[in-house]
Order: sequence, then C-alpha cells, then structure tokens
Amino acid sequence: MNANDDRDERGPEGALRDEDPSGSRGDGRKAAAAAGGSSAGEDAPAGGAAADDDREAEGEDDAPPPAPPPARGPSMWDILRDSFFTFDRRTLGFTRILLGFFLIGDLLRRTWAWTDMFADIGVLPNHVNLWRPQGGGNFSLVNAFSTSGELWVLWAVIFATYVCLLIGWKTKLMQVLSLVFVTSMNGRVLLIENGGYVVHNLLLLWTCFLPLGDRFSVDALLASLKRSRERTADDLNDRTTVDDPLKPNDHVTVLGPVLLIQIAAIYFFNVVHKTGPAWKNGTAIHYVLYVDRMVTPIVADIRDYAPKVVIVFMTKMVMAFEAALPVCLLSPLGRVWARRLALVMMNVLHIGFGMTFVLGPFAWALCVFSTLLFGREDWAIAARTMRRAHRARVVLFDPRSPGAVLACRVLKRMDRFGLLTFEASGSAAHGLAARRPDGAPLEGAGALADIVAAIPLGPAVAWVLRLPLARDAATAAMAAAHRRSLGRALGARIPERSEVAAPPAPLRLAGRKTLAALRELAVLAMFAGAVNQAAVELWVIKNRWKVPHPEETRVLAQKLRFLQGWFMFSPNPVMDDGTIVVDAVTVDGRHINPFTGKPPNFDLLHAKSFAYTQIWCDYFARIKLPANTSYRDAMKEYMYRYPERTGRPEDAIVSGEVYWVKDWNPKWGKTESYGEERERLFSFHNPKAQARTPAEPPGAPTPDESPAD
Repeated sequence: MNANDDRDERGPEGALRDEDPSGSRGDGRKAAAAAGGSSAGEDAPAGGAAADDDREAEGEDDAPPPAPPPARGPSMWDILRDSFFTFDRRTLGFTRILLGFFLIGDLLRRTWAWTDMFADIGVLPNHVNLWRPQGGGNFSLVNAFSTSGELWVLWAVIFATYVCLLIGWKTKLMQVLSLVFVTSMNGRVLLIENGGYVVHNLLLLWTCFLPLGDRFSVDALLASLKRSRERTADDLNDRTTVDDPLKPNDHVTVLGPVLLIQIAAIYFFNVVHKTGPAWKNGTAIHYVLYVDRMVTPIVADIRDYAPKVVIVFMTKMVMAFEAALPVCLLSPLGRVWARRLALVMMNVLHIGFGMTFVLGPFAWALCVFSTLLFGREDWAIAARTMRRAHRARVVLFDPRSPGAVLACRVLKRMDRFGLLTFEASGSAAHGLAARRPDGAPLEGAGALADIVAAIPLGPAVAWVLRLPLARDAATAAMAAAHRRSLGRALGARIPERSEVAAPPAPLRLAGRKTLAALRELAVLAMFAGAVNQAAVELWVIKNRWKVPHPEETRVLAQKLRFLQGWFMFSPNPVMDDGTIVVDAVTVDGRHINPFTGKPPNFDLLHAKSFAYTQIWCDYFARIKLPANTSYRDAMKEYMYRYPERTGRPEDAIVSGEVYWVKDWNPKWGKTESYGEERERLFSFHNPKAQARTPAEPPGAPTPDESPAD
C-alpha cells in the first residue's frame, strides 16, 4: 500500500505539512514547480481575455459550450491485462516473505536426515548416484559434497540464502541461488521424490521471474534511502518519493497467464485422473486415512471415530475443489471474487492435507503459490481494515543527531498507513520521542513502542517494548546510544542537502527494457517445455496421442525436474499399506531394525502410524521396487554403519534379512486392516563383523588378545 493512499483520511496529528510554502525543499523541488505554475498563470489570463474580446465582437458569446468528449471505457487489452497479466508488487513482496519461511521450514525438515540422504555414509553416496544415475541426467549441485563436514557447511550456506531471501537482501541473486539449491536437493535422491518436490521446484522456477524484492524488503528500503535524502521535518513528511516511480504497484508480465495455467493444470489433471470407483462413491478418503506410513499419529488416533457422512463429504469436497479451482483461476468474469474463492479453496485443501499426511513440501508449496492471487482490491481492504487512526503519533527527533534522522528516514518508509508525522525538536529525549493526539508526551521505550505500533504489523511486536524488563532495557539503550552518538560512530550522517536522485539515464533504461524482454522470452521458453512435458507425461494425453519430445524441451523440463505428472492418488487412492522391516542380528545376538533402533516389528494390522517423515516413507516404498535393486548395496553399507550412529560397538550388524511387509486397508465401514503379507527382499551378511559364540561373555578377549593384568 502506498503511504499516499490514505493521506486524506488523517486526523490533525497525522496530516502532512508540505502545504506550507515555507517548507519547500532545499534543493528547489517545490520552488521549481511553483515557478512553472506562476509562469503558466501569468500567460493564461491574457490569452483568455483576448479570446473573450474576439467572441464578443463576433457575437458568439451566446453560443453553447462544446459537449465534452464521451468517457472512453477500458479496452479489451486493459481488461485482459488486469485480469491475467498483472501482479501487485505488494503481493510479490508478501509472497517472498512466506516463501522464505517455507524454505527455512523445508530445510529444517531435511535436517534430521541430512547426512543419511546426501553424505557418503548415507543410503545413497554420491559416487553411486553418479555411476548409476536415477534420472535422465538431472543436475544436482549436492553431488559435489561428500563428507558430513562439507554437507553441514552447505546446509549453513543454504540457510543463510533463505534468510536473505526472507528479508529481501540481494533478492534476485537469492532467488536464483534458492532455485539451484532446491532443485539440487530435490534431484539428489530421486528415491524420495514425490509430487510435492515437483511443485517445490516449479514454485521456485516461476517466482524466479518475478521481482519479489520491490516491496517490503531490505533492497527496497536501501534503494529508497539512496533515491531520496531527507534532512528536515518537511522532507520527512513528503511521502511522494517513498516508492520508485519506475516501479508502480502493477507489474505486468507474460508470466501472469502462464502461472495461472500452471496452477490450474495441477488441479485439472489431478481431478480428471481420479476415475476410480472410490472417488466416485465417496469412500476414497477412508482408505487414505489408513495408510500408516503416510498419516500423522494424531490422525491415526482419531480416524476410527470419523462418521461415514464426514468421510463422504470430505471426498466429494476434494473432488469439487479440484474441479472448481481451474474455473476460478482462469475465469475473466467476477475476477476479484473468483480469485478470492480460489485462494480460500487452495488453503483449506492443502492445510488439511498438510496436517493429515506427511507429503513433504506439496501442501505448503501450493499454499505459498496461492498468495500470488492477492490483487490490488485485497490490499485496499487490508489497508482499511488494519489502519487505526488512534495510533497516529507525532515523532519528535533531534535534527542534530545522525542516528535520530536516519531512524526517522527508515520509519517514513515503513509507515505505509501514513500515521506518523515528523517534527524537529532539539529537546527530544534520547534524540527520539513521540507525542500522542491528545498532546501527551512519550519518551524512551514508551515512545518507541507507540511508534512501532503505528506501522503495519507493528502491534505484533510493540507489546514486547512495554514489558517491564524490556522497557527499562530499551530506554537505557536509547539513552546510551544518544549520549555516545552511536549513529555517528556507525557511519550515519545527516545529508548535506535535501535531494532526490535524477532518473536513470536513457541507456540504463534501455538496458532494463532489454533485460525485461529477455525475461519474458525465457518465461515463454520454459512454458513451452512445460507444455511439451505435460503432453508426454500425463496419462489422459499420452494414452490418446503420441506427442514428440524434442531434446531441447526435454532438457528444459527434466534437467532440474520441472515435471508435470499430476495424478496424485489416481485413478484410485492407495488401498494397501506397507513398509520395510529389517531383521538384523548384532554381534551380541540381539535382533534389531537399524532404521528404527528397536526390535523388528512385523505387526502392521495393529499399527497406528509409523511416525515416519516423508523422506523415509518414500525411501522405503521405492527401495523395494525391482527397478531399484542396484541401490540396495548402498543400503546394506548404511546398515553396517549403524554402530557409528549409535556410538555402541555392540550394535555392530552381523547379518540380517530385509522384508517388505504389507496389508490391506480396512474395507468401507470397517476399522481393521487385513491380509498381512511378508515378502523377503534380500538377505545380507557383514564380512567385517563376527558374531560372538553363546559361551563367550560380552567383553571377553579375542584369541589374539591377552587379559589385562
């Protein structure tokens, strides 16, 4: 929201003061405008009087004035542009913040299996991955990191990148790096890839073409501070230069329809592939709720009590939402409310999925995708809803303090509701104070808390400054900073004069336009690759038509796994359950499952969620497939290293057997699984470990050792 949008709504304390001629900028910005207006005003009356004399002489003074031209309605391009090609830059800034939180959360999700998946001591060392690639030559930067130490350094770099993206520092660079990191992690071990990883890749790909750092970012703040330098209260109260005039709220790009088509395709093809009877008769959710390798423990405890009518309603709701979403996303009629309905349906659907199943990044990535549907109308409602006139404050600052002036310059740019008015005061306590509308003065932490509460989302943190200990600490810090001129010591300087930077040179503007054109061409190229990939991957298309897959479009889609296989839980939901169970024998004769650290449990019929993460859930489901037998030797080596993970030499694995244990989910109306089966996949023997004989007590010396004296 622009600060100027609400200027006419301010009360006496929030009114701007730039109407006073004495407040003209030192650089002559207002004086020049006034001079231009005076010149025009001097010429206009003379010309107008001469014209009147001529009309009177010709007897035309009674002629009716000419009719005003008819108002011109919006053109077809205007309608299409606003409906499909436009993003609000405030929306893009908000999406960037949520994207940063989402990426950090996803990195933490991977942390518990970080070395298990990616290191040479894990289930798929990179030398195995390189010599026996899982995909069609997909690229992964993570293949360059082998040891645990190297991988933890990489983890720290990725985390720092995500934090920088969250706050919007060097945003475009961080977008590109995040894209490379996400696709590299998702493509490193395809044994754990699912539809959520593909959505994750696509989210980073398409948002990489958007200017996510133009609003609510450190980049935008620094650019605004550089563009406009204020030194007086009148400068600070002029909000016309807060945002870059070359970057209005509306961002028009060909990515608009591409992104809408992409999101619509996810739901359209998911629903058209759900042709099984369980989806048609409303029982599909029942079967999915009993997949113990996927459901969360809370759902496993309450699923037996779900009424049939609720199950049928949820199944029909999923189908209805997936069918309605493409219509809402692509309809030009009732665009504002159609997008709002789509946003609500996407979040209801995926928050429900995310709380019920361990699907990796699928649900949360689509929730972030949904925020791109916010429009200017939604921001207008948000501004009217969140703006509170009673929070208006006059900020008193010491004009001789570089730190106080810098703080006011920053506050001006954060004051999107236009509730702060700045006033120079040499007696401002600690260099920065405030005054309420009733004239009550505020100092120290109390003033800071009220100032923070006036900016968007400020009340969420301002209350901390009012707590007893925090209040005293903040007041003492402000006093010490002002007394020691901390701002000056840190390099803050009061601008020598008030000025606004000149607009970019024509050559620079031409360069920006060229880069924008190349960006649009890149979007179209990736879209062509996505369409071709969908045509060769989706069942409803490839089963009817043989579509060629040229090498050029194949590389665009598959090198970083930008796939389009949208057939989740299709044509029927999962109706069976299963997991890997390892019966390993340790050197001291115990039977243990190295993946759980507990004795092997073959009882699936009475299981209540395996409490697996998505990573292990999909790894077990894929490693049992005959196509992945070449990766089982790496799995054996991982199990042999079990004592290294526990730190107990007696946990060394001597031998064992690996089983795929499965059963069938309860029939409709039942709560008991049935038909448990056990399939032995392979046996293994560790040549480096030797079992102790039964008569040999634990800790007894080996034949080549002598007892200690």
